[in-house]
Amino acid sequence: MKDMVKRGWALALALVMICAVCLLFSVRKQGMFIDEIYTYGLSNSSYRPFLGGLKYEGIDHRVVTREELLDYVSITGDEGFDFGSVYYNQVHDVHPPLYYWLFNIASTLARGQFSKWVGLTLDGMLYLLAAVMLYALVRKLGGGQYNAAAASVLYGLSAIGLSTMVMIRMYVLLALLTVVLMYLIADLMRRFRPRTCIFVGLTLLAGLMTQYYFVFYAFFLCAAYILWALIKKQYRSLAWFIPCALIGALSLLLVFPAALSHLFSGELVSGESAAENLRNFAQYPVRFRTFTGFLIHGLKAAIYTACAAFLCLCAGIGKLRGKRVSLDWLVFVIPAALTFVLVAIISPVDEARYIYNLIPAFVLAVCFLLYLAETAFDGSKKAPALVFLAIAALGLWEARCVPPDYLYPEHAVYNEILDKHGGDPCVFFAESEWAFVPMTEDLIQLLRFPEVYVTDQESLDPMLRYVGDAEEVVVYIDISEFWSSGYDAEALIARIAAETDYKEAEKLFTAGLSTTYVISK
Repeated sequence: MKDMVKRGWALALALVMICAVCLLFSVRKQGMFIDEIYTYGLSNSSYRPFLGGLKYEGIDHRVVTREELLDYVSITGDEGFDFGSVYYNQVHDVHPPLYYWLFNIASTLARGQFSKWVGLTLDGMLYLLAAVMLYALVRKLGGGQYNAAAASVLYGLSAIGLSTMVMIRMYVLLALLTVVLMYLIADLMRRFRPRTCIFVGLTLLAGLMTQYYFVFYAFFLCAAYILWALIKKQYRSLAWFIPCALIGALSLLLVFPAALSHLFSGELVSGESAAENLRNFAQYPVRFRTFTGFLIHGLKAAIYTACAAFLCLCAGIGKLRGKRVSLDWLVFVIPAALTFVLVAIISPVDEARYIYNLIPAFVLAVCFLLYLAETAFDGSKKAPALVFLAIAALGLWEARCVPPDYLYPEHAVYNEILDKHGGDPCVFFAESEWAFVPMTEDLIQLLRFPEVYVTDQESLDPMLRYVGDAEEVVVYIDISEFWSSGYDAEALIARIAAETDYKEAEKLFTAGLSTTYVISK
């Protein structure tokens, strides 16, 4: 028992810290990004990918009830475990369905509930698994238990890692599967077993069924392993690995043939947009600066640790002579650097989520420096434990000073404002074919009203017929030119004042794709 505690206390401490910080930020999360709402809708709505039906079908001058909104984002009636519906919805979206299947299971277990805790509980479990697998990976590559526990802390408490968890989207599963693939290949490098190659194929399929950007790191990593195996003359391993990897990757086209249509769809997230970004050479410097900024902002503790480890290594570089040092870590680190460059160029938008799954590999690079420093200064048995505790304190400092994205604390204020107007009619101005976009973004707020009337700005008569004699009306106006209708909110409010009895208008807030007013007579 004493030996178990001695071997496992560092990992246990790391996981307790990660759990506590994840819970803290989960409580603080007050709102959701539009893609997070899509996670609920695409997973739980029965054969209806978007509000109103399919994309661009339109919501024409009609009332959308609270029950209809809830039915879109939660499991109601006998809809639970409907994987066919999830598959159908994802065919009409731009992503594969694996994460949405898991989310459908989680939502079914919380039947009838639309809550952030459904998504955060699922994400938290996947995030902890990723931290454990990263620990196992470092141990597999020859790192000590304290180095491995440091890897869990540097990833699990980083701002960019925590953003992966609190964003209710497929990226946390993508990160987990990336670490699983790394672990399986590290296992192959230590001992060849045919079943490991089969698991590699299954992991490749699972990763591609989670998010298509998995293909880039997986490709470079598999190529690096093949080169390593050729150098080591592991021909039998390659005879199993290459067919299993190819079968696993190509099986995507059998399991989810819609992947091809997604690739050539012309949507913002598609192969065509990636190719267009690749041809736009002028944007390369800006994109590199932007994505490098994401890493610097989101991995502060890891960067400080890397700098300290590098200085120690420089001081003791001579002590490495004659010692056996494994460079196998580079098989995982170099592909991450190559993938980072490629993703920074081709990502549809400049957002950190497209490199979330690479963060464990960058943390692994830091742990490689720790491994070299530990190998150089291997005289003290207590030093690695003290270094781990210092890294753990540094990780907590980063979590305190650099909160993750996607918390939306301002939404609590918006909800408090709207609660004062819950009895007023609510009207949403948007072009019919685009209305589902801003309404999805604002869905949590719209649930505070019994119903919402959707109309466009061509004529104010439909709005007037709907609101009747109401003294006050809450008005949402879709203002996004890029994503949806792009109305001029001030011009529309001025027009309402000129053409109706609603002469007074108070701007409540602007959030996401819309601006919200309360108009009164």
